[in-house]
Amino acid sequence: MKYFDNVVDYNDKAFIYEFCQNSNFKLGWYDSEEYNKLSTPSLFSHWSLEDLKNSKLYSHIQKIQDLSRFERAILNLTKPGDVHYIHTHNQHDVILYYVNLEWKDGWYGETVFYDKDAKEITDTVTYTPGRVVLFDGKQPHAIRPQSIIGPQIRFTISIFLKKY
Repeated sequence: MKYFDNVVDYNDKAFIYEFCQNSNFKLGWYDSEEYNKLSTPSLFSHWSLEDLKNSKLYSHIQKIQDLSRFERAILNLTKPGDVHYIHTHNQHDVILYYVNLEWKDGWYGETVFYDKDAKEITDTVTYTPGRVVLFDGKQPHAIRPQSIIGPQIRFTISIFLKKY
């Protein structure tokens, strides 16, 4: 797992945030099929490669990671109180982009990574505006939703690249 800060300039961050706000959301994204009857489905938006390019994020990501293996992108919208389970994306390498323009201590919203047995936390990546996280989708991970004192909406863009 690697992460990069300051990949996207502020004007493009603001454009990406507004682009996300204007996306069409659906109800039904689950972290795991095992838990889909136990929790409320998340709000998400499927993005095509064209959407990713129109958002202005594509050109910035392309500077640090080749996107020729692009399969799909998902815009996730989480809210305080959402429940997210440990999960994997075994067939993909994943690029995660933290969209919100402001984030403060105490708002939480980090991504937590686990060992291969999903028993112990091995790493935590704090939610930092504009941060890009690259990781192997086989690594178990989970979203920690934001606290009630944080924004009511936490956006992330997940880009899935086919493994060779």
